[in-house]
Amino acid sequence: MPSPPNYRNSLRMVVGQTKVLEVTVKTCEGAAASLLNGTLYFTVRDEVGGTVLVQLYSPDNGVTITDAGGGLATITIPSDASLSAGCYVYDVWVEFPGTPPIRYPVVKKAELVVEQAVVSFP
Repeated sequence: MPSPPNYRNSLRMVVGQTKVLEVTVKTCEGAAASLLNGTLYFTVRDEVGGTVLVQLYSPDNGVTITDAGGGLATITIPSDASLSAGCYVYDVWVEFPGTPPIRYPVVKKAELVVEQAVVSFP
């Protein structure tokens, strides 16, 4: 049975909106995590373990690491991300080179709600 979404890190956006997220990656002790030599990923799926609908990653595909030593990054979900109104699941993780690559979760199975844009009023 799949685990429920993580509502604590819930995101909301509107269809056609560009959403910018400022992210601070921290260690389990709460200190800023170094992102040096790492790649930060942001993935949206239709459900937990489901089809990938959007995948953004650093350094040049929607994710910019702004301070690698301080664990800071900006994730930009573009307005043309092709997400219709509905509920989705997203996650964020960092990957470091190696054989195999080493991955650390940052946000796991969190809810992303995309709302319909209001285009006219009565």
